[in-house]
Amino acid sequence: MLKFKIFEIPEEQSEKTFELGSDELDLGELAFRGGMVHIEFYRTLHFVRTQFTVDAKVELICDRSLEAFDYEVHQDYEVLFKAEQVEESADENGAVRNYDHASKQIDLEQDVRDTILLNLPTKKLHPRFLDEDGNPKEVLNEQFGDIPEDEEDQIDPRWEKLKELKEQR
Repeated sequence: MLKFKIFEIPEEQSEKTFELGSDELDLGELAFRGGMVHIEFYRTLHFVRTQFTVDAKVELICDRSLEAFDYEVHQDYEVLFKAEQVEESADENGAVRNYDHASKQIDLEQDVRDTILLNLPTKKLHPRFLDEDGNPKEVLNEQFGDIPEDEEDQIDPRWEKLKELKEQR
């Protein structure tokens, strides 16, 4: 769906918008819930510049509660496809790629997938564990029952046994 024949892209400026269904993008173990991709093309004889915006939903599992929740990704990215052979490169803002000369087409699927995956949080927290600024709320450590003061300083008897074993060596 995100492959384009170079000769079908109009010269100069053009744009397309695609709706991606939940089965149209493989994110590996993550569940893709769908989204939109808006692509702006600028084509000349020597290159095709694509600037796209991804708005997508991905189902994540909360690291704290193991509950599933939908996470929204909104990100822009640019890929420049060159006609002459260049060393391909990529960073967080864009990439430079070679045309696929055999099929005379460009493929944005991997770049869209990577843009989504790279914008997922490393610590996946359900929105109810985040404050209004998106920062994690403090976790309350709750204690049930009273711990007698004399037990707080008491050493676990298993440690004593381990010390004895160590001293025997």
